[in-house]
Parts: sequence; C-alpha cells; structure tokens
Amino acid sequence: MAYLALDLGAGSGRAIVGTIVDRRICLDEIHRFENKPVQLGNTLHWNFLSLFENIKYGIFLAIKKGYNLKGIAVDTWGVDFGLIDKAGHLVSNPVTYRDHRTLGMANEATQNISKEYLYESTGIQQMEINTIFQLYSLHSKGDPSLCSTDKLLFTPDLINYFLTGVAANEYTIASTSQLLNAKTQQWDEYIFRQLELPFSVMEKIIKPGEIIGSLSKTIEEETGAGHAKVFAVGSHDTASAIGAIPAECDNWAFLSSGTWSLLGLLTDEPILTSEAMLNDFTNEGGVNGKILFMRNITGLWLLQQLIAEWEKKDEKKYSYEYLLSEAIQAEAYQSIVNPDDVSFSNPSSMSTAIESYCANTNQATPITKGEFVRCVMESLALKYHFVAKKLKECSSRKIDQLYVVGGGSQNDLLNQYTADALNVVVSTGMTESTAIGNILQQAIADKTVKDWNEGHEIIKNSFILKSYYPKDNQKWLEIAENVKHLF
Repeated sequence: MAYLALDLGAGSGRAIVGTIVDRRICLDEIHRFENKPVQLGNTLHWNFLSLFENIKYGIFLAIKKGYNLKGIAVDTWGVDFGLIDKAGHLVSNPVTYRDHRTLGMANEATQNISKEYLYESTGIQQMEINTIFQLYSLHSKGDPSLCSTDKLLFTPDLINYFLTGVAANEYTIASTSQLLNAKTQQWDEYIFRQLELPFSVMEKIIKPGEIIGSLSKTIEEETGAGHAKVFAVGSHDTASAIGAIPAECDNWAFLSSGTWSLLGLLTDEPILTSEAMLNDFTNEGGVNGKILFMRNITGLWLLQQLIAEWEKKDEKKYSYEYLLSEAIQAEAYQSIVNPDDVSFSNPSSMSTAIESYCANTNQATPITKGEFVRCVMESLALKYHFVAKKLKECSSRKIDQLYVVGGGSQNDLLNQYTADALNVVVSTGMTESTAIGNILQQAIADKTVKDWNEGHEIIKNSFILKSYYPKDNQKWLEIAENVKHLF
C-alpha cells in the first residue's frame, strides 16, 4: 500500500512515498525542491508556479519508480492563501506571511473588533502574519485583486484545487487563519461583518480523513497517476506532525522544531481563558479530534539566516555539524536574545541584528561563528523554558516528557539544552513526522489502518526514539532568573 505525502515547508518541499507492510511504515523521499520567496516590486511572493510544477514532478517520479499510489495528500505551513477568480484562475501569485503588507494591520483591525472577542471566538494567538490581517490589509488598501476573487484557498487547499478541481478549506489549516470559530469549527460570520471582509469567498470546511477527489484528467496525463485519491489530512504541517507522536505517558508535551518552533500539548477542547490570551497561546485544529494548545515561537530561523549570510559572504558551505561543534567550544551564557523580538523577524543582516540586540541589552556581543550559534541555541532553550512554564500554568497540566519533531529534532545540542532548561526527558527520532502523520491519515481514511491507535503502534514498530536526560538544571534556572527581563 503506497501513499504519497507532499510536504511543503517555508524553505523546501518534499514528495515522500510511504508504504505500510507487516505493521511497519517505510519512507522513500522521491523528490526534494526549494521553496524560495521572490521579491517582485514591493511584494514578497511565493513562487506558486514553481511549487506546483515540482508537485506534479514528484507525483510523476513516484509513478516512474513503480509505486502504485492509492492516495496523495498535501500539507504546508499555515496562514497563507491564494485567490481564485470566477473562471477558476489564480488571481495572482500568493504572498508570503513575511511580506510587510500586514504591518500595523492588527492594531487597525482591533479598532473594529476587540482582541478579547477574537480570542474567545478563534482561540488564536494574535500575530500580524495571520490570514485575518492579510485579508484585512487587502480590504483596507482597496486591493483590486479582492474584487475579482471568488474563492480563498489556503496553500494546501490551493494545491488540491489545481490537482482535482475541487475547492474546499481543510479544518486544520483553516484554524490558523484567526477567522474560524474554535468551538463550532466553522467560519465566524461576525468577524467578517465587523471587518467588512468578503464572507462569500470562504469555502466549506472539510475534516482530515475526507476524500477531496480524484486527479483531474490533465494531471493524470502529466503524471501517469490514474487511480490515486486525493485525501484531506492534517494539511497544516504541524497537525500532521503532532498526530504522528506515539506518546506512551499522559504528561507529555510537543515541540515542533524548525524555522518556527511550536511548543504545546494536546487537549480535547480549546482553552479560551484570558490567561491563555495574555500569554499568546493558540488553539489550532489537530487530527483525531484534538486541539493543539501551543505557542508559536521564532525557531531556527535565526540560525538559518546566519548560515545563509555567512555562506554568501564567505562563498562556502557551512555544515550544521561544524557550526554546532564550534558552539560547544564557545563560552556558555555570554549572549542571550529573545528569538521573538521584532528585530529578528526579517532583518537584512541577522548577525548585525543579534549584535545590536546584545549591545542594547548590555551583554557581550558574539564575535565568532561558534559564539553566534551558541547564543541562538541557548536563547531558544531559555525561550522554551519560559513558554513551558506558562503552558503548565494555563493548562493545569504537568510536563514530564517532551517529544521533539521536525528538522530541529536532529540538533543534538539544542535537544540537550532543552532537556536541561526544562528539566524534562526529551525524545526525538521522527525527523519526518509530518510526512508520517500525513501518510498514516491517508491509510486510516483508506481503511488500510484501523485508527490512530493502530497507526501509533505502526510508528513504534518502525522508528527508534532517542532520549536526552536533563543535566545542570540548577544552572539553567539561575541563568533564566538573570535574563527573565528579556523574555
């Protein structure tokens, strides 16, 4: 039984085939491609045409390699969308959440609707990148693209539309928008009315496990995939990744570690308290009827930008192994930054932004590459420490174990620092958790796998988890106390 996961992150995309044999899942990465935004005039776009061409090529390569695909499903990052006109055409290339069009939009929008109502309704952490403020920006600036729009489709929905011709908004990705009512799991019409946003462009909400449709004739001819169904899964990549965690205890939390870090836990109902709102926690849709109660944190973005800057300047490649080994040799706790500080959101030079932050907060300024990397690793671990503390307070839950998924789960230094700073056991080993969750949801929908309980048994049979045990927690607590004013 073969299923294809089309897993798109904010930096790259992959086409990964999963086969389930003898209660084990095997993964085969068929195609990997770059996802690089393009600055066009004053607007930062996603290159959707390139992304879609690579998606089709990934399907083609899977068929060429001999896989008889039973299913295909897409997952991506959240909040971003494309607009479709009445003729079914893409109005314009989708805009990335890192574009500056939403600057000031949150404050402007909340003149017409209160922050309290937005949180009580949607349960979503207020961030200017959210769909609500992207859409409000188009409306408030009289953008003509909105006038010709018939459908708003989030990134995975947009891909599914051009694969199948079927328009729908999948629940988990829709929940990132700050337009979906967290309790009813339907669009909140009051928000649309208060902000004068076009409600008619929103599509029907579908849930993970539903069949979206079959590939269009054109896509069938291009790819050779004639019989594959296109499934709705947790199309927000975080939902699929967390759904795959085979946790064996009750008091566990998750950390999705990549460009963004998402630290949280699973709940049966959204937590919509004022305390949760004030601490910037979000309630996003998960698979299997769960809610992801979590905090969005700027993650390895800082390190990724440093590496890109150094490689461009020095005209050479720097491996993570080399940079982390340099970090280990650097002096500890000399420079701590708050990764969520606005100065790190999209600076022209990340090294300069870090230097300025440290100078402005009367700290030693990193000089060597090892010092910069150690600064980022320690700062992330401390950020997780403070967020985990608030997470326990807002949920009234203990945390004894932290499951780390995503690309950052391979970062041994950060994993150990996280175990130390949080004083919990950190478990890793599922680097491709998003693809695993995507594939298992397809198999469950296709009735190849009975349910998520059986799916988690399959995962346990297939992957060996690695654990990091806390050390020197008292020292981390002392450091946390000294730098808490930064966070």
